[in-house]
Amino acid sequence: MKNILIPTDFSLAAWNATKYALQLFAESECVFYFLNAYTPEMHSNRLMAGRVSDMNKGCSAKSASEKGLRRTIHRIKKEYRNALHQYTAISTFSMLVDEVEEVVEDRKIDYIIMSASGGADDETIFFGRNTVRILNHGYQCPVMVIPPRVPFENLHSISVISEQNHLFKGDELNPVVHLAKYFNSAIQIASMQNTTDQITELQQINHQIITDKLGGISHDFYKLDTETSLTPTLKSYVDHANCQLLVMSNNANGYLRNLCNDYIVGRSTFCCHVPLLSLQLVENNMSISR
Repeated sequence: MKNILIPTDFSLAAWNATKYALQLFAESECVFYFLNAYTPEMHSNRLMAGRVSDMNKGCSAKSASEKGLRRTIHRIKKEYRNALHQYTAISTFSMLVDEVEEVVEDRKIDYIIMSASGGADDETIFFGRNTVRILNHGYQCPVMVIPPRVPFENLHSISVISEQNHLFKGDELNPVVHLAKYFNSAIQIASMQNTTDQITELQQINHQIITDKLGGISHDFYKLDTETSLTPTLKSYVDHANCQLLVMSNNANGYLRNLCNDYIVGRSTFCCHVPLLSLQLVENNMSISR
């Protein structure tokens, strides 16, 4: 049984992330936890209830939050009718990052799945404030971020970005391994490296760790030229790799953490048309069962 947490602000982007999660785990027994955090009189982007007042201005933040969750679950049951899935609503008067941390620990969450930008109407934004906060918080489970309007596709190909100074360790790659086995995916490990540089000893060790971890899963290694700016390099790589999921490690000094130094991440700074899986060093034993 998988435990999936979906923070939602009831926006179109949040609904798209919900649909993606339901289809990703369509053949797995799951409990989906839908979380909406609110504070009365404070409808800002800091909180997942940032748009609930648009739904029903006559309702209090609490009743609007609860009503939004009921509508979401009702719509899911009507449109998907999956006997393998259970749904739980969590409406809470609290800060989002604190409540997510509590739910992750108490409900033994396997994945957090959320939209990249939520209810942000600004097309120049790629990661909204809620997404940046959750990516920065460092929860002990992977976070999957779904860009707006991106539909679910079977994961035929998964791309894992291997940074020069990061050594994969422990169970960090478990989510990738289990997704690849579940979808019979091929994995490409794209190593960040300057064109003129030789592969470092750390990268050689990393490649061996990855090979041992992937076992019989089809995989290969690709040299990702980082002489130019990394953002356009990554975008060009994703366009040509034809992958359905981009995986990055969210380590303290890595590209993803540095990317999220600001309140938001604009499309001019980073943009990706496939879902992003942010890896943490996960201690619990994860699996995906049919």
